[in-house]
Formats: sequence, structure tokens, C-alpha cells
Amino acid sequence: MQVPFLLEVSSISQGVPLLAAARGRVRGVRAWVLAWCAANFLETCTMFVLNQRDIHNLWVPYVFQPVEGALALWAFSCWQVSDVARRAMRLAIPPFVLVLWVLSVSLDRIASFSRWMEPLTALVSLFAAAVTLVARSRTSTGDVLRQDWFWVSAGMALYLGTFSMIGPLSALLAGNIPLLLGAFKVHAALTILAFLAIAWGLWCPAWTGEVATARVRVS
Repeated sequence: MQVPFLLEVSSISQGVPLLAAARGRVRGVRAWVLAWCAANFLETCTMFVLNQRDIHNLWVPYVFQPVEGALALWAFSCWQVSDVARRAMRLAIPPFVLVLWVLSVSLDRIASFSRWMEPLTALVSLFAAAVTLVARSRTSTGDVLRQDWFWVSAGMALYLGTFSMIGPLSALLAGNIPLLLGAFKVHAALTILAFLAIAWGLWCPAWTGEVATARVRVS
């Protein structure tokens, strides 16, 4: 099946954060965000290559999604403003991954689009992104538009919000190719915006506003 141009651009855009991270040394929470981006990009590339060779590729998310979900939770846990929230996200990772595996075996079928495992992964990761965005926005003392956590959280929330719907919607529209392609194009356009936001977040200095304010108070 020939992949529309917009979907190809969308696939490439998922690798932009990896280029943005090349600006400097990546460590701490940014390393976890970068690991999530790398896993997501690798999943997309694998599916693209298999599709180009007319090889069934719907099994690929079942391999990558549990890893991506765990990476997202750990990354956002590093940005929590309270120890309770941080521990809660990290302790949730093992049962979360176990539930994903159970769902993939008992309710989903690798021969078709995922109706349970992928949406659940996206929704849990979306919740973590939204919690981070709200919690840090309430406690931030600087310009949030200059903060790495703001752009990364907002970008991932945008991507995960649409991604949580694309699987069930694809299963619903499987018999209507034009509508299915239209849904994928909308998802692709939002994906491009999302990963550009994530890339910008990784390009921004870490917590610029808080650092600047802290210096003023000290002086």
C-alpha cells in the first residue's frame, strides 16, 4: 500500500526530537524523554519498512507500546513537584505493563488494530502528561513558554490524545478506505505539530524561568 506524503512527513517528524537533543549533553529527565522518542521513532520506522514490503505490521505496536508507556511514566515522574506523585507514577509502571500484556493476549488480536492495549497505553501516558503540565504550571515561577517541561508535556499530550483514538477508529473504519486514510492524515498533521513541540522543548534550556528567578532572589 502506497503511504500518503503527509504520513511520510509525520514519520520523519518523530525523529526531529532526536536531532534537537544533539544540541548538548542529554541527561536526567531529558534522557528518558529522548528514550521515549527513540522507541516511538523505531516503532514507526519498523511499521513503515514492513508496509513498504507488503508485510503484515500490526503486530509491531504490541512489542513497543509497553516499553513506551513505561518510559513515558518514568519521564513524567521526574518532573513531578511532589514526592508522592513521583513515587505513584513509578510504582504504577510494573502493574501497568502487566495489564497491557494481559489485554494484548486476552482481548486484542495482533492480526488487527488494537482496541485495548494501544488506547490504554496512550490514555495512561496522556494522564501523566496532563498531570505534569498542570502541576508544574501552578508552581512555575518563570515564563512557562520558555520551559522544556511545558513544550514536552504539551506535545506529548497532543500526540497521545489523538493516538488514543486512532486504533479504535481504524478498526471501526477498516472497511472504508477513504475515511480511514482521512483519519490517518488528520492524525499525521497533529503528530507533526506534537513532535515539533517536543523537539522545541528539548532545544530549550532546562527550567530557564526557575533558574533566572532563583538568581534574582539570591542577588
